[in-house]
Amino acid sequence: MRTCDVCQKTLGVFNKFRYADGYICKECYKKASNHFAETIVKKNLSEIKALCEKYEETQTDEFKITGKIGNFLLIDEENQKICLPNNRMVKKEVALPEFYAIEDIEQCKIEVDPKQPIDELEHKAEKRQDGTVNYLKVKFWITGSKKLVEISLISNPARIKSYAFRQSLQFAKKIEQEIKRLTSYEETEGGSHEAI
Repeated sequence: MRTCDVCQKTLGVFNKFRYADGYICKECYKKASNHFAETIVKKNLSEIKALCEKYEETQTDEFKITGKIGNFLLIDEENQKICLPNNRMVKKEVALPEFYAIEDIEQCKIEVDPKQPIDELEHKAEKRQDGTVNYLKVKFWITGSKKLVEISLISNPARIKSYAFRQSLQFAKKIEQEIKRLTSYEETEGGSHEAI
């Protein structure tokens, strides 16, 4: 009986998936293909194993969704984490979800090009004024790794008066407000959260 080249699980007729060097099971295929989003046919065994390991490293059983903002941000207040789902519509490529501890997040802000105050931009959008923006992002920094994280809401030029821009701006404001709300709490001695 044939077994999976990665985990050695027995393969049946309908639960084996071909890659360059042989076959793997459905669970390993899910990991190597990023939830069935990428093809693995031309990948060799070492590449398949590396993808499975990378997938395992990014997974966490300690994430319970307590809040969500569109397809951009998942929140777990119970475990004090956030997740960027990185779906293809947002990221424009296949990428694994990213998890961050809320305590490691700092300096969240909305960035727009051309630069202008967000209140002014919102006023222009409400009044349906002409103009375009090249991109709209929410950026924040991760303390320990000194990593800059960006949530891109608009990555191509968009008209300020368009519905798509107005919606994206609202999502950006909600993301910024939520991250600032989450990071403005600090554990007190009694174990409850208190605003600072």
